[in-house]
Amino acid sequence: MKPHGSGIKREPPAIAGRPPKKYTWLSEDRHCDVCVTGGGLTGAMCALFAAEAGLSAVLITSEGIGFGDTGHLTGCARFDAGRTLSGLDRIMSVDDALKLYSLGLDALDGLENLCGALDGTYKKSGVSSGFERRDLLVFTDTPTELALMESEYLAIRKKLPQCTFVTRKTAESSFGFPVSGGLMTSGGSAVLDPYLLAHMCLMRAEELGAEIFEQTAATDIQTPRSEDGCVIITTSTHRHIYADRLIWAGGSRETQILPLRARPHALFAMTARLPTDVTGWAGQCTLGKYGGGAEGCSLTSGGKLSASCTCRNGFFRRVGASAKFNALRSLMQSVLPDFPEACVKYQYAYAFDTPSDGLPVIGTHGGSKNCLFALPGLYHEAGAPVFSFIAAQTAAAFLTDQTYKSNPLFDPMR
Repeated sequence: MKPHGSGIKREPPAIAGRPPKKYTWLSEDRHCDVCVTGGGLTGAMCALFAAEAGLSAVLITSEGIGFGDTGHLTGCARFDAGRTLSGLDRIMSVDDALKLYSLGLDALDGLENLCGALDGTYKKSGVSSGFERRDLLVFTDTPTELALMESEYLAIRKKLPQCTFVTRKTAESSFGFPVSGGLMTSGGSAVLDPYLLAHMCLMRAEELGAEIFEQTAATDIQTPRSEDGCVIITTSTHRHIYADRLIWAGGSRETQILPLRARPHALFAMTARLPTDVTGWAGQCTLGKYGGGAEGCSLTSGGKLSASCTCRNGFFRRVGASAKFNALRSLMQSVLPDFPEACVKYQYAYAFDTPSDGLPVIGTHGGSKNCLFALPGLYHEAGAPVFSFIAAQTAAAFLTDQTYKSNPLFDPMR
């Protein structure tokens, strides 16, 4: 693809930035209560929650912290994970979809509390998660979709009273772009920096006694035959970790080792820098296009505009990267009519695998004793931070011998 204008970078801004801290590789064998494989946002939160529970934790990652799935997230988090009821009805009931939405809202509350605590701890160091809670508007500019949106609203409002229906008339006074109708959810989204949040979680986990090792991949994992045995992890540095429990948080690539049918997808993202006095976007809420291929836009108070979408690799091969980036650029221009193309600073594509239903993999697997899979997935990347928090919460319950109960929607054996 030929870039539109000069200066457009092909790598995500998180990875292009300088990491707040670097860690060495594993040079000696370790014995611990829990080993976490994966240095992204999910693994970092799992390690932090384990350390907060007083467990000895070791985290290993094959790359640098946040260099995998986490480094490619745009930093938008949505309670609905980018999925409408009509998009979920093929894989679950309406009741289950509403439960999924409730879990998403609870996870946003949890992320807000976590980020608030970490931002306070590291305020003097100048490192911040950048967390800002936002309303979420899922809108359409196609009148023929209004009836379907109204039906969804009637189903959602019974369980989620913070969701209201936006008509064309009410939208005209708030937005400078066409809105035929939409669903506005108060506090239904957030913007944050997943890369820095992962680093902050591990900085705090290390202070609580956790050990973190970069450039250390798990080359072999031997699980015990009974719950009394330990998990033995052989690393790329020719060392071993003997752990009572293992949290498998290696990202989307790990779905290949499960019996679930995984399909290759591609994430396309674009980021632009805009003036801070942008008008025509009420409250700078997060925007999602209803039923379209573009996942949505998010705008931070500092004037960073991001848009992203995902598609199957087969579709990507047919239309090419240029078509997807042009679609994202059109989305930006549709919600900000005065958007100048020259403001685009980053655009990149990222390949990943995900289960055919697009839901995360969170829970235990009968063939892997003392192990829990914590794989949030990237089917819609705005749901990744939310599912990462849910996965970390589930891991905490699994590790602390609380009443552990996996969600059948996320079951690795579904």
